[in-house]
Amino acid sequence: MTEKRKKGRRPGKKGGIKSAVKILLAAVLLTGPTLFACLAGRYMEWKEYRLDYPGEILEYAHAFSLDPYLVAAVIHCESGNRSDAISPKGAVGLMQIMPDTGAWIAEKLGMDAYSPDMLTDPAVNIRMGCWYLGYLLERFGGALPHALAAYNAGQGNVDKWLADGAYSQEGVLVKIPFPETENYVKKVERAYEKYKELYQGQLD
Repeated sequence: MTEKRKKGRRPGKKGGIKSAVKILLAAVLLTGPTLFACLAGRYMEWKEYRLDYPGEILEYAHAFSLDPYLVAAVIHCESGNRSDAISPKGAVGLMQIMPDTGAWIAEKLGMDAYSPDMLTDPAVNIRMGCWYLGYLLERFGGALPHALAAYNAGQGNVDKWLADGAYSQEGVLVKIPFPETENYVKKVERAYEKYKELYQGQLD
């Protein structure tokens, strides 16, 4: 009787193992596509939010007391990381600097023999763009939306908006009347968060 009970238990053990294997296979089948989808999604984000000049970004962001992830976001939104990009208005390079603005920045930085052609050089462009962005942040008291709006639409326009009660309250912009500039500020802020998420620790 005892022997029969022992023999009767053996198929049960095998059945338990089979059940565990089935559960494991089901989990793999269920999580496999999900994991693949997650990895594929992250790959597409890395492809969209590229980080092509980490060395230059780190060097000049630190030189001008900027967050490197913010600089990466501005480059992404301004030029899509293309060093030879030229806008319809004539802005040049990674951080889309107007030639006249470049001449003014070059003077502030004490650069000799400036020429607009230099703006296509990634290192020169990022250095100038970082200085200018740092200047705007300081000028507008560290308010990032104000600095970004000025980077896109000019300092004079932001000064006018801040002085107009229809657009500002207690020195803070509550509305940007230029749709392009309003969208630009939001786009850079989103990209800023995305670069911090995707490249955490790589630009510290």
